Amino acid sequence: MKIFAIELSSRFGSMALLEDGRIVAEKSWEENFKNRQQLFDALAAMEIDWDGVDLFAVGRGPGAFSGMRIGFSVINSLAAPANKAVYALNSGAALAAQCGADKTVVVGDARRNKVWAGVFAGTDLVQEFELLEIDALKDLVPDDALVVSPDRDRLAELMSGFNGLDKPVYPTAGKLAELIAQRLDAGIESEPFEPLYMHPPVFIAPRFPA
Repeated sequence: MKIFAIELSSRFGSMALLEDGRIVAEKSWEENFKNRQQLFDALAAMEIDWDGVDLFAVGRGPGAFSGMRIGFSVINSLAAPANKAVYALNSGAALAAQCGADKTVVVGDARRNKVWAGVFAGTDLVQEFELLEIDALKDLVPDDALVVSPDRDRLAELMSGFNGLDKPVYPTAGKLAELIAQRLDAGIESEPFEPLYMHPPVFIAPRFPA
């Protein structure tokens, strides 16, 4: 099976092609947030035969709002012409796999004095991601957990109080594709095919009546 995956939930974007359980091509880049040319340059450089891809996958976050939205749009656009299968998996699972701990808490900066966090046993999400006040994080983190974040630089003071890595960790499309292949073999279905947004939608009333 060939799986093409995109991961755009952090400031490092990536894409990967997995064939029969092995990564055969992978690209990554640091987002400049001015445009998405890096993404399209990487797509062109991969020179993939899209007809040969069996499944298109995307990391659903939590993380960067625009990155997740674009990731889903690209995967939908690639899969739709031939009605290929799609699959979504939370990006925290890839982070947990990259760290290799028995128990991992993945944390992100949600701004407004809040963080988002989820708890993993291995790569399985055992406590769903939730939005927390910064001071409440300590109540969520098990004593024996490794605490990691793609936003470690912004959350340095907070993270210093936990057993964690001293640098940011970013989810990769390669690890995402490997996990999805394992889950397919185990008969595990896709998570909801939509970005994992942590902030509720905000309605702003129009200034003038219609």
